[in-house]
Amino acid sequence: MAYKLKGNKGFTLLEVMLVVLIIGIVTSFAVYSMAPIGPGRQAKSEAQGLMAAIDYAQQHAILSHQPYGLVIDNRGYKFFVYEGLEQGQWQATQNPGLKQIETLSQIKLILPTPNLDGSPSIVLLPSKEPQVYTIEVNLDGYGWQLRSMPPQPLTLIAVAHE
Repeated sequence: MAYKLKGNKGFTLLEVMLVVLIIGIVTSFAVYSMAPIGPGRQAKSEAQGLMAAIDYAQQHAILSHQPYGLVIDNRGYKFFVYEGLEQGQWQATQNPGLKQIETLSQIKLILPTPNLDGSPSIVLLPSKEPQVYTIEVNLDGYGWQLRSMPPQPLTLIAVAHE
């Protein structure tokens, strides 16, 4: 007796399992990306943003041959540029990448002490001379510190949860 094989009418178990696995993986990524950001992740994200902004300002200081300064207050931070010997004063930078940032986290300059006159306490020189500073970013007890301790690079360190 000869059996005639007709065309397959359906999927194999392996094919169905593979499709279910792929759908599960895609769904898990979607759920994770839509999860609300907690205070710990928010504080870390804002600390990383500040760290990137400092690096960006340092690069601009080198390229433009002008010192850039950073002023920090509880609401956020702002970059300034020193306008040469003619004007001899700090001006808010017009660079859109260094605009004033307001954060949900509290930002505190620990070292050096903030200048009372509103001038930058952290100065990023075109010569890239290192400066020692510590900045703390805190939101609902979750804290991160940015530390510049030459000769080590700028580092981000978690602070113990209160």
